[in-house]
Amino acid sequence: MALQIIWTAAAKEHLNEILFYWYQRNGTKYFSRKLYKTIKNALKILAKYPESGKKSENSEIRVKIIKDYYFFYKFDSSHLFVVGFCDMRRDTEFIGTLLT
Repeated sequence: MALQIIWTAAAKEHLNEILFYWYQRNGTKYFSRKLYKTIKNALKILAKYPESGKKSENSEIRVKIIKDYYFFYKFDSSHLFVVGFCDMRRDTEFIGTLLT
């Protein structure tokens, strides 16, 4: 059975920033919509197989790579909590803040 997906406020903000960046850069919502659909599909799979992500330095948080993005999450018996989402080309200090 798939886990219920819950986004933290910070993770939602990270996602929205990335989607807005691509909208501004391309001048169209096409790529942002395509990326969002890819993320949604990956989350559905992750909700079914939450242990498929790699364990991070923080033992509670796992990392899954989706295209060029790090997806940080943790889970329990019924929920998958999205705690962060960022471009892997971003500076390492920012990425480190998602693991705390």
